[in-house]
Amino acid sequence: MIQVLCAAVHSSASAFSFSSDLVQFERAKDYFKKGVHFFNKYQYLAAVEFFRNAVSAYPDYNTAREYLARSYKYAGFTDEALKEWESLSNINTENVYIRNKIDTIRFRSARGSLETDFSRLILSEEYVSGLLKRFRFPAPVDIAVDGEKNLYVTSFSGGKVSKFDSNGRGLSTFSPTLTSKIYGIDSRGSVLAVTDFKYDTVYILDHNFNIKKKFGGTGKGEGQFHGPEGVAIDHKGNVYVVDAGNHRVQKFDDAGNFILKFGRHGEYEGQFDNPTDVCIHGNRVYVTDTGNNRIAAFDDSGNFIKNITRQNLVMPRGISAFRNTLLVSDETRGLFFYDLHTGKSRWFRSWEGGKKRFAKLFTTTSDRDGLLYCLDHLYEKVFVFSPPEITYTNLDVEVTSIETRDYPTVAVYLNIRDRGGKPVYALKRENFRVSEDNAVVTRLNVDYMRTRNPSVSMVLCVDRSTQSKGFHNELPWVSEFILRKMRVNDKIKVLNFNRDFWTGNAFDWSRRRTLKALQERRYGQGQDTGAVLYNAISDLIPSLSRRAVVLLTSGSVSPDSFNRYTSKYIIEYARNHYIPIHIITFNPADEELERIAGETGGKLLRASNAAGLNSLYDEIKRGEEYRYMLLYHSFKMPTFKGWWTDLKINIDYKGQRGYEWGGYFVP
Repeated sequence: MIQVLCAAVHSSASAFSFSSDLVQFERAKDYFKKGVHFFNKYQYLAAVEFFRNAVSAYPDYNTAREYLARSYKYAGFTDEALKEWESLSNINTENVYIRNKIDTIRFRSARGSLETDFSRLILSEEYVSGLLKRFRFPAPVDIAVDGEKNLYVTSFSGGKVSKFDSNGRGLSTFSPTLTSKIYGIDSRGSVLAVTDFKYDTVYILDHNFNIKKKFGGTGKGEGQFHGPEGVAIDHKGNVYVVDAGNHRVQKFDDAGNFILKFGRHGEYEGQFDNPTDVCIHGNRVYVTDTGNNRIAAFDDSGNFIKNITRQNLVMPRGISAFRNTLLVSDETRGLFFYDLHTGKSRWFRSWEGGKKRFAKLFTTTSDRDGLLYCLDHLYEKVFVFSPPEITYTNLDVEVTSIETRDYPTVAVYLNIRDRGGKPVYALKRENFRVSEDNAVVTRLNVDYMRTRNPSVSMVLCVDRSTQSKGFHNELPWVSEFILRKMRVNDKIKVLNFNRDFWTGNAFDWSRRRTLKALQERRYGQGQDTGAVLYNAISDLIPSLSRRAVVLLTSGSVSPDSFNRYTSKYIIEYARNHYIPIHIITFNPADEELERIAGETGGKLLRASNAAGLNSLYDEIKRGEEYRYMLLYHSFKMPTFKGWWTDLKINIDYKGQRGYEWGGYFVP
């Protein structure tokens, strides 16, 4: 800011213009300071007014204009934000940071998404067993990646599983016995399934390697094995185990109870010759029928569907699925991609212009970002590959608030997305570099909020228009599906609305007080749905809990429903802050309500859908949480009170990079 003022001073033609610029700048700085205050309290529309006044008072105040653009965007006004970013770009045409902001907004406005393209892959990292000391994985066989990007590698000769964080740092190991031969592994939700080839046992573990269940035994009967190998968990928690020595697959429930088996030794349809691995895609089960050089497809009841055969499949061993693509690891030929929709296929065998290639590829898996983890049994390495659209795209980093209430402790709240708007999850301390006034912060704590014990914060928006009056007596019954599950650390707020909105009950954990608030009969004309949803989102943004808006309405939309805040603003506002809007209707829902629920990640439910209502609280509590909080101790003493501090944040993760800056006034 001082530099901006100095530039203005040096270009002044007279003492009068100098004095006038100084007065205008001081006025603009005062507006800016007030705007920052509201910005850091998540009150973005209030911040917009002060930043606009700052820019109006001093048009060359580019810092204020940048904060104005951010405030517009975080408030859901994307078009207005774009105009401000373009104004900044016209001033500084070489600024790559500003250009990236503009390109990202335009890309998302066009509903662009980063389509994963496996036609080219770029090596981004290697896990080398020989360099990992106690986390070595000699004779590795299988791998899995959990929801936090932790990698698990099974070691057959070592009889253990080694766990690594998203940056390749060893965390822990699991070894059930000194003589075990650990083979297969899969991760789903909060559990792992692991097979012990030698002792014909399957272990169900949590991610800290605590044993939740084990089952099996040697033999040919139901629930017995002769060398269990690959394993997979479906979305219901059912466990599929490749019983290789018995040439079959067995299915168990999440408690280890036998459900069914399919396959026997042979070369005909539905038969196997030494199968090795299994994966689940929808209601289909895919098995690598290694001895028959093919992939066999079944439904989840064990009925044979078809064989996927290719003349150049030699020894298919590992199999997994990413979206609609099967990833088949052929230990002789490399990685085989098979599109389940089109039937098209291709191979990936080498990289760096053919200079490097797999020696004996056993298995490949992926995380949700499309990073591929390829396990080479002979090299005893895990190669991590990135699709080019991930590697060459900057991360979109947003500082949503900076808290200095406990100064000199500073808390910086961040949202991090890829260019398509998809959240980037599970980053660690080593992925961040933070500096204050160009001095690097050395003691930085990164709190990834998804790892916190979840509580729930909700705003219940109740339609009090005349259209909903006839459903008044059903409000308590519908709300009870949520209220009876709430705990003391949860909180819920009631917002009523017709032509205006008002608080029926402030944030509270009490079921009784909430039900009392729902008894209010203040029905009237008007139905300003947009205003109540916008304010409900605003109420939830500062909360560190799992957050959701729940709208109770007749299902209709009136001419005045979205006059003040359009559905576009509502959707952008909710998506910017990861807040889903769930809508419960007593009649069939208007298409606009359906779009709001769908595009914010919420659900649209009829009040008669008891099963859907009963699961709503649990889904909110289990909801994804992607925000980050950076905590550090500022080096500036309180004697710097009122001084502006520049903050810079750089992120580097597996070839992806992001940059953001912000600042605060020393309190």
